[in-house]
Amino acid sequence: MLPGMRSVVLAVLGMVAGLVMLGGLGAGPAVRPAAASPAPIHVAYDLGHLDLDQHVLQFKPSRAVAEASIVALGEDGSELGKGAARYDDKSGGQWLAISWTQPADTRVMTLQLRVAAADGMATRVELVPWSVTIDHDDVNFSTDSAVIEPDQTAKLDASFTKIDEIAKRTGRFMKLTLYIAGHTDTVGPSAKNRTLSRARAVAIGSYLRKKGVALPIAVAGFGEDVLKVKTPDNTDERANRRADYVLGPAGGAPPFQGAYLKAHAAWAPLP
Repeated sequence: MLPGMRSVVLAVLGMVAGLVMLGGLGAGPAVRPAAASPAPIHVAYDLGHLDLDQHVLQFKPSRAVAEASIVALGEDGSELGKGAARYDDKSGGQWLAISWTQPADTRVMTLQLRVAAADGMATRVELVPWSVTIDHDDVNFSTDSAVIEPDQTAKLDASFTKIDEIAKRTGRFMKLTLYIAGHTDTVGPSAKNRTLSRARAVAIGSYLRKKGVALPIAVAGFGEDVLKVKTPDNTDERANRRADYVLGPAGGAPPFQGAYLKAHAAWAPLP
């Protein structure tokens, strides 16, 4: 090898060695791992943690959150009030409370909740706690009967007027279902009374549908398990042979609480 060529080879070898030390021949800049995205926030809530009278909602986030805000909308879709709260870094998995302002004599239709963590991740949920129990004169049935007597139809006509007014006012903002729960007194076997009470709910629902209720109607029979007047077994009590009517959001759980939850009746569309 000529002396000049030897110098060139040594220079090239030096350049290659330098490249290897910098991370390899032909290698680009070192790639840093991407930063992990913040974990999403899941929010749990139920009607048992909502106090509409005191304007307080409790919710449970899946991880720690820093703040939350809430907006309450009324039956006409307008804003009734709002609220906000801040939380410490131990809030994950805990029931957290948030309250809102609201004028007197107004009813909440929808609650819009926004929950945010300190890392910027946020989530929004919409609750529809709205329901209306129709105040009415009970249609009383004869013993072991689901027939609506002629002298009882005026009561149903009055109930229809109330249902129709609420449906026209609120139905513009959400889809509604009319729930009808039938009942019996304690005369007769419990299983038979379940069937009889459902037949009473069907009779009332059919009358209201013919009268002009265009909403979906769901019926259930609670037998003697949700008495209006507490009595011993095998007691003929006219006040217990009745039905309850409640308007609630379509697609949601039937809006019944208290003794209804322990009765476990099956709801079904009006035949």
